[in-house]
Amino acid sequence: SHYAAQMARPVLERALGAEVTCLVPSDFGAPPSARRVLYIAVSQSGESTNIYELIRRLTDAGQVVAAVTERTDSPVGQAASLAVPLPMEPEAIGAKTLGVTATVLTLMLLGLSVCRDGAWRGELLDAMEDLCNNGEEILRRAQAWSLAHRAALLPYSHLEVLGCGSGLGAAREGALKLLETNYLPVCAYALDEYLHGIQNALDGGTCLLCLLPREGPDRTRMLRLADFARGVGARCCLIAPGGAEDPDALVLPDAGHPALEPLVFLPAVQTLAACLSAARGIDTSRRRYPAFFSLMGSKLEEPPCRAGR
Repeated sequence: SHYAAQMARPVLERALGAEVTCLVPSDFGAPPSARRVLYIAVSQSGESTNIYELIRRLTDAGQVVAAVTERTDSPVGQAASLAVPLPMEPEAIGAKTLGVTATVLTLMLLGLSVCRDGAWRGELLDAMEDLCNNGEEILRRAQAWSLAHRAALLPYSHLEVLGCGSGLGAAREGALKLLETNYLPVCAYALDEYLHGIQNALDGGTCLLCLLPREGPDRTRMLRLADFARGVGARCCLIAPGGAEDPDALVLPDAGHPALEPLVFLPAVQTLAACLSAARGIDTSRRRYPAFFSLMGSKLEEPPCRAGR
């Protein structure tokens, strides 16, 4: 949910004309000094104890909290001032894919619904429609590329996903999905971070997955890094909406707008995660450690009662 918020933030800030800060509950300190603050609590399951407890704390202090969640009757949905449901069918698999994408889109559309810049809103909505129309083609290309590269990628026991700009949230979510479905260490890095020390770990055992932006200086730097990484023996795969001069790249349809690139990267990395996981014989429909949430107290099993709700 945190990564979904990061992916939606550029659209929300432009649409609302306001500062948008993305936080996990443990990073939340004192409420900001601004008099008018809207809190948006994001939890697909609606059962996360940390976000539920923060909502209670905020609403008890008289703050307005809007929840974005799969079920409005979940603990998170019931505790919030109002709840916005995710427009999707229930997702039983533990490593969420549909829910993440639906959360990003819902947050973006919430911002666009009150955007006063009609021309920019229309531009984004048109690009979203084109992106939806290209959805099947994105999945087709991602599946074909993943199957073609599966044998080469399976031997790697540690993957690194690089992103920048609007694609950084997608890199973090993609790394999490690869980890959740393949039971392997996977790290996500911002391109700037990677270039200031982490490159020292590059060698023949490194596999980089680079989410290549459509244009700009970050694109040039990421391509330069890919050439360097290959020069020291690392494997480097590019996911490139709009294309790239690299015969080994996963070339996908253009997102139509830089802020929407995460919605192209997401299904591509999710498809790769599923392909590698299936090849390893991992059943992702079952939790690896079924009792983990109960042991850690990180999920609410039943909606708690609250007076007046």
